[in-house]
Amino acid sequence: MSTTTSAPAPALAHGQHVVVNLAHLDTVPATVESADGGTVTVALTVRDDRIARLMGREVFVEAMSGRGINRFTGVLKSDTGGVLTLAMTGAVERIQRREFVRVEAIVPVVVKGVDQPLGGETTTLDVSGRGIRITDPWELPMALPVRLEMKLPDGSVHVLGRVVREAGPGERGINFEDLPRAEEDRIIKFIRDRELQALRAKRNVK
Repeated sequence: MSTTTSAPAPALAHGQHVVVNLAHLDTVPATVESADGGTVTVALTVRDDRIARLMGREVFVEAMSGRGINRFTGVLKSDTGGVLTLAMTGAVERIQRREFVRVEAIVPVVVKGVDQPLGGETTTLDVSGRGIRITDPWELPMALPVRLEMKLPDGSVHVLGRVVREAGPGERGINFEDLPRAEEDRIIKFIRDRELQALRAKRNVK
């Protein structure tokens, strides 16, 4: 459930990667150019000529935090070559935690039974903040506790998990059971980055 908190000035910083939610149009990855007082300037990764119709209307800047997404509401004041200037209202809404989002991702992972000599090296098929789906050549038994080493682009994540479902022929679903906060934040960041990559790819095809 989302919550709204009061913020006298946008908690955004120069160079921060965000997503601009253009109501009734699309969402576009962007980078914060400046955040001073009640005004925020963001540079879109992809220009959209339809933005002109939103002048004077509400748009949203969404920034990932460790526990979810903070949505900042603003009014579009100008668009100069894909650089938007927004007058922020001061309201910040915390929306859904990213742990429930699942993204397709092939990532090397080492799976080893905690008490049984089962498992080995394989790859993920998708990743969420709650667990992973893997290619399983060993037919791991249900409820097996496992140690996981998932090799993300910024380094390995080590976590305990448990096999919870047969996800398909030669596939298993594993839930995380002991996920330190720092490791959770890294997984959520990985998920968000993959979502942005998919969005950019989709827009580049158009």
